[in-house]
Amino acid sequence: MTKATEEVIGDCDFGRVVDGKLLAQPVWRLLTMSPQAAEGVASVLGVEPQRRLATSREQLEVVSEESSLRVLIKDPDRLTAQMKLWDSRGLAHHCDGSLFLSPEADAGHPCGCPPTMAERRARARRGQGPQPVTTLLFLLAGCPDVGSFRFRSSSWRFAETVEEIRTQLAAVGDPALCDLAIRTVEFTTQNGRCVSYHKPDLKVLGPWASRTAIDLAA
Repeated sequence: MTKATEEVIGDCDFGRVVDGKLLAQPVWRLLTMSPQAAEGVASVLGVEPQRRLATSREQLEVVSEESSLRVLIKDPDRLTAQMKLWDSRGLAHHCDGSLFLSPEADAGHPCGCPPTMAERRARARRGQGPQPVTTLLFLLAGCPDVGSFRFRSSSWRFAETVEEIRTQLAAVGDPALCDLAIRTVEFTTQNGRCVSYHKPDLKVLGPWASRTAIDLAA
């Protein structure tokens, strides 16, 4: 188990539970087993924690009424992108886009995926290639002491930004203050059908220790 994994206090996604169903809405929800973490997060977000049953375990849910969160990211390694393909036998393909990550016998060997995300996406649409799994570990800027939350996304658009964001985080050189937001995308297809969906967006604002970053987090 890595140090980053040990720090995780809960999970984060977006949407709202209505009548027992998770609906896609531009609000953040944070889930944790820790009452102390839930109270700390709820205090910062100005809401009340709720109890939810998830995978046969009762968890505390905190739902922000905002579409963005100010978060602290310690270093570029807190943002990772992998590619996974599942079949009836389980995990059939697991790589970073260039090299296999598992199974152990294949780890480190070329995975055979195309070099560009556009080509990988086309293969995935045909059912011939893996899908992205982007993972972000972050601290909530208003209460960093409660521990790290984990956000996972299968968004191709988000995965396409990972290397650029990692470069920006490395350039900061210190823990970075960032804006984790939900963007609503709307467009009309060629046959006139209106399509709307939500996607995550991460923007690096600057060093956490700077006066500007502290003001932004307030």
